[in-house]
Amino acid sequence: MNARLTVITALLGSLIVVLSQVVTAYSLEDQFGVDMANVTLFDKHGPMTAILAVIAGLAVVFLIVAAANAASESRPVALVTGIVVGGMGLAVVLVFLFVDLPDIGDTGLYNAPGAGNLDATGTAAAGLWLELVGGMVLLLAGAALATLKPDQLATIGPARNRSPESD
Repeated sequence: MNARLTVITALLGSLIVVLSQVVTAYSLEDQFGVDMANVTLFDKHGPMTAILAVIAGLAVVFLIVAAANAASESRPVALVTGIVVGGMGLAVVLVFLFVDLPDIGDTGLYNAPGAGNLDATGTAAAGLWLELVGGMVLLLAGAALATLKPDQLATIGPARNRSPESD
């Protein structure tokens, strides 16, 4: 059962990263703390981290298919999948640290409709933290996937051709 939870966790990590792209990541506030605009991560850097999450999710789906077809030979696939998922998680965390995080608390000019250029400060919102959490989940799930043994991999796929004791 632990292998199934690891796979589900990796897929949820991918979903969290994709979701973080459309949830507000920054609120631009004026000097009085009033929200002037909201910015999503998709607005900031496009679908970059969503693509990383989709690659990780596809790698996990490939592992599920490989484990269902030949569990005894899927150990190398689990290792490679773990490396891919962990690598994608690390890439998401690095994007968070070096691209997104520096904008928290940064003040600059924002062209407000009808008011012209105003000073705005970026404050963190849920989307930014979802990106970090999703990246960390992918990183840790990748490490867990890389350590799965053949008997654990046999429990990942559909329940056909398995005895009830293996769950």
